[in-house]
Amino acid sequence: MKMEKNALLLGSVLGIPLRLHISLLILIGVVSLMAASAGVNPIIILILAIGLFGSIALHELGHSVVARAKGGYIQEIVLYPFGGAAKIANLSTKPSEEILIALAGPAVSLVLALIFLPFSITHDLGRLNMVLFLFNILPVFPMDGGRVLRAGLSIKNGRLNATRTAAQVGKYFCGLFVIIGLFGMPFQLLGFIGPFRPSLMLAFIGGYIYMAGQQELRMVMFEHQANHFSGYREADIGVEVSPPPYARGGGSNDSFMERLKKLFRR
Repeated sequence: MKMEKNALLLGSVLGIPLRLHISLLILIGVVSLMAASAGVNPIIILILAIGLFGSIALHELGHSVVARAKGGYIQEIVLYPFGGAAKIANLSTKPSEEILIALAGPAVSLVLALIFLPFSITHDLGRLNMVLFLFNILPVFPMDGGRVLRAGLSIKNGRLNATRTAAQVGKYFCGLFVIIGLFGMPFQLLGFIGPFRPSLMLAFIGGYIYMAGQQELRMVMFEHQANHFSGYREADIGVEVSPPPYARGGGSNDSFMERLKKLFRR
């Protein structure tokens, strides 16, 4: 397998390169060893991991196919420990098209959940896909549901103001994730247990999504200013689409500041 940017090339699907980040292999190995020490068959963990990340790859492929149909260029899909990333350049900013692209991934997850849930052998994988669907349709920018919210708001309020509002809504959700993840409170005081147990993973995801949302807000502000002063087009900046979350990226290895300097040298 060819290694590039710490990711192994698994192959291509519909002409889109599919890569596996080395950190994901390490995580699967560690979890398998922990499972073995706890008396759980590591083969079961491995099979479930393959099924889960295969589902995430299909989720990303859903985004990618629709984005390509709307004029986007799909550079690659990379699978990470906390989700996948479809790296898309020239992503459409039309509200109707952004909604379709954002909903394509959760739609794939929902279909997979409905396929896997009825059978006992694949029931757990079906539940994971249902969780992936439900989590991604929450109005938490820059996740899928948050992008749908932003696109809807941008019809009347413009892209910049809509992004500000969506990021603000997402901030409250992320704060809730962190509170539940760290303390499981105040929900346990109200008698709600189950999904509201403390989870460091949920707290980490909440913080990570918040930072990604703020980064995207800054990027949209930058695009807005650049569009007025230099004729720069928003679509010239690439986007990495992932559940969760979306993160801004570029078609090259340039840092944000380097791209900023290049822009105003035009």
